[in-house]
Amino acid sequence: MATIFGIEESEAREFIDKSVLCLPRSSIGMTDLHGTVAPIKSEDIVFVKHVTPNGLNIRAVGVVRSDFPIDRPGRVCMPIEWVWKGNRTLVHFEEGQNLRNDALYEEHDILVQREIINILPEEFQTAHEW
Repeated sequence: MATIFGIEESEAREFIDKSVLCLPRSSIGMTDLHGTVAPIKSEDIVFVKHVTPNGLNIRAVGVVRSDFPIDRPGRVCMPIEWVWKGNRTLVHFEEGQNLRNDALYEEHDILVQREIINILPEEFQTAHEW
């Protein structure tokens, strides 16, 4: 199964519009969140979310299209094909507190992962056969 990364909605509108996922470089030119970004590979799944007191709102789901980032001024971006856009609310989930307060992090809640897989168009739900 692909790794699933959640992106806070406040960071994501431009990403969806430009078919990318971008992270800022630090003041010394390094990519912030390197430990999270480095494992992102082609065909991994990313999703845009917004947590409210009423639940977890899923706004978009995408698939990483390349192992290689696109260098943009002040940022490093991964090409994303956003395959679903909408609004799906999950009431039952185990959203742990994001202790590092990162805009992007790996999702570990199996209920959220299952919902993301179910949202994907059918061609992205099945494993590739060898």
